[in-house]
Amino acid sequence: MKTKALVVAAAAAFAGVACADVSTVTIGEAKYPMAPDMWGIFFEDIDLSLDGGVYAELVRNRAFEDGLGGIRELTLEYWHPFGGATYELVAKGGPYEKSPAFCRVKSRKGGGILNDGYFGMNAVAGKSYDFGVALRGNAVVEVEFAGARHSFSIVDSDGKSWKEFSAKLVPELSDPKARLAIRLVEGDWFDIDCVSLMPGDRVAGLFRRDLVDALKALNPSFMRFPGGCWVEGDTMKCAYRWKQTLGGKWDRRTQWNVWKYWSTNAVGFHEYLLLSEALGAKPLFCINDGEAHRDKVPLDKMDEIVQDALDCIEYCNGGLDTEWGAKRAAAGHPEPFNLEYLEIGNERWGKEYDDRYALIYDAVKAKYPEVKIISNYFKDWQVKARPFELRDDHDYQRPDWFMSVGAERYGKMERGGFGIFVGEYAVTEGTGRYGSLRAAIGEAAYMCSLERNADLVKLAAYAPLFANVEHTTWTPNLIYIDTDRAYLTPSYWTQRLFGEYRGDEVLAIDIDTTTFDVTVPKTWGAKGNDDFTIRRVQGSALRRADGSVVLKLVNCGDEPAPVRVNLRGKAEKTVLTSAGADDANTAFEPDRVKPVTTAADFSGEDVLPPLSLSVYVIEQK
Repeated sequence: MKTKALVVAAAAAFAGVACADVSTVTIGEAKYPMAPDMWGIFFEDIDLSLDGGVYAELVRNRAFEDGLGGIRELTLEYWHPFGGATYELVAKGGPYEKSPAFCRVKSRKGGGILNDGYFGMNAVAGKSYDFGVALRGNAVVEVEFAGARHSFSIVDSDGKSWKEFSAKLVPELSDPKARLAIRLVEGDWFDIDCVSLMPGDRVAGLFRRDLVDALKALNPSFMRFPGGCWVEGDTMKCAYRWKQTLGGKWDRRTQWNVWKYWSTNAVGFHEYLLLSEALGAKPLFCINDGEAHRDKVPLDKMDEIVQDALDCIEYCNGGLDTEWGAKRAAAGHPEPFNLEYLEIGNERWGKEYDDRYALIYDAVKAKYPEVKIISNYFKDWQVKARPFELRDDHDYQRPDWFMSVGAERYGKMERGGFGIFVGEYAVTEGTGRYGSLRAAIGEAAYMCSLERNADLVKLAAYAPLFANVEHTTWTPNLIYIDTDRAYLTPSYWTQRLFGEYRGDEVLAIDIDTTTFDVTVPKTWGAKGNDDFTIRRVQGSALRRADGSVVLKLVNCGDEPAPVRVNLRGKAEKTVLTSAGADDANTAFEPDRVKPVTTAADFSGEDVLPPLSLSVYVIEQK
């Protein structure tokens, strides 16, 4: 839309509008510096977001170490015999100590086994894929993937020794639901283990490029990992212990995930750090505090847990002359990762947490006083035993709550000796599986309040980040994925606009606007209050180093909202909105809700579309 059309549209919308219906936005002087690390991401291994998602491996149950449900009885799930072949799972004797199970295949010529991958494998014609496998037997074995074939001869084997093979496969066909076939060409049996198939254009040799690109576009300042409930696990046996995720990919335990699937831990502590580095984001590690959902480490047995905290910092920051710094270098990264933030536990509370927090806090601060400690804040309980630099708040609510209670809470909060890390937040009630426009706008109103209160709120991250469309136990999520695509929710675009349009100083902003009331069914999230009073227009204002002003205005209502702002100048305007409050992005309409950017001379008057986020970058001379 050209500048003239913008001006005409705004003037037409103002015509006949009573002054009381016009929201007046007054931007004042700088109040304090903007929190430089405010907008980040929270990466939890939930809903196949790593295996079957960002981790580029296409083969599922690749080392035959998956179990059945939460029981460690091994399974051949995701593998299928064909061509008259028979197969059996052998629990011991594989090529790696921590990957002892393997599959024995017996067949006539042409028979073998198929792998489904994670609900199919994305084959792109002409693209190169890296294949690897460990084989044993007395046979010639052929692998096939979407028309690409390669054979391996193990006829010289004594039938007792494993041999590793690799090949480049280039599919002849494109198929997002391809499968991997491994068949017998000569002989009558073979043993197989450690099967891998990955696209050649991986980021850092590990990650699916299109999904990393989607994360990069969020411009995250930090990445919190690995959870969430995944940190705790149902029991301490299933808790996330970072040292068990180091080493070669076949030397890591396959672990039952609290979100109901088996995790390979191929993206372990080191790989999370590599992903943070690839994104240009500071790592924020959330470490197990000695508590799981159903059990805990006794206080007199906490030495190992405390040492884990010290060692993880040394792994990230230590010199090559330290034990764990040397191990980091041996893993291929001699430079430090510079861990600045350490969170102790996830969603823990009460005396049990207080006691364990104190043990870890004292040890870390004695050796690494510069590391910022983040404590849990859960069910309105705050740690008492020791101080903390940041407190981790989690908010999952209705859009109406975010537009009202959430948008006001930090402005009313007493300032003290700590800051706030909003480690998890999202509209999870009153929205659909794939989110909605109203959810995204509710979050935008809340996020404006976080910017306005950057003297208190220092970090914030939406949750969860990813979900595979075929395995979704939590809704909504920021990005939905399948074998070949990513679906960016309306909330993704809100997060992206805030991550992109930043500033250096928080400006005073006063918005004289009307209010409206919303009554919703009572839910746990509303805490017994089903009435919300919502300010129609909300916003934040930041000033950049070049003097330009970033103004974010949110229309929380279902009608257009005329605004008058005390700023003028050449401007770029980006608007996120859609025709309906429940509009979302799906496989059928992936771009239904998406921002649009235009340039104009900003006259100080505009009309905010219903349920919208408008971001203005206004030059100031």
